[in-house]
Amino acid sequence: MKYRVTSFSVYSNPDNHHNHNMVSGICSFCNQSSGFKTNGCRSEDTVPLKCDNCGKNVVWDYSRSTILPVARMDSLRELPESIDHYYQEALSCIAALAPNGAATLFRKLIHQVGIHYNVATINDGKPLMGVVGELEKGGHINTKLVESLRRVKDLGNDGAHVNENEPDMEQIQIVKTLVDSFLQATVLQDANIKNYDQSKNK
Repeated sequence: MKYRVTSFSVYSNPDNHHNHNMVSGICSFCNQSSGFKTNGCRSEDTVPLKCDNCGKNVVWDYSRSTILPVARMDSLRELPESIDHYYQEALSCIAALAPNGAATLFRKLIHQVGIHYNVATINDGKPLMGVVGELEKGGHINTKLVESLRRVKDLGNDGAHVNENEPDMEQIQIVKTLVDSFLQATVLQDANIKNYDQSKNK
């Protein structure tokens, strides 16, 4: 989540600017775009703030350039329970500033979608891109989505191993958009088609 400094003088020395706007962005509580006023003195790497919109108290973390608690990202709805399990756990990792966990869970989610479409099973040992290839072969996804899922898989691999390419929060937020597009084109589109057909039969 990106925040914008609205006053550099307040940002540099919040103790002398009580109740002045310091940063702006999405509030963790009301999930709205808002300004945040200083609400106390700086303590090491943090300063208390208050949302202009809902009045809730949050904390600015200088070391991470973010507001805590982290605003939860928008969630897709009506996902099959087995898929939603991994999706929601990944969102919880994002909110906890745990990009490695989110990356590996989004990777697992792809496998779970393969199980949903009967092209994979639990503990089948099939390479993930093999599952993706079966989804493409079955007409569930197109070539662009294959390439999207390749990137999700690669970041998930990086998240599961100690290396120089460990995921960061910006990458995870982009990967979430890729995963959302994948789910909207597959399981959620299936539900839309089913709902339309049922409406025609009334």
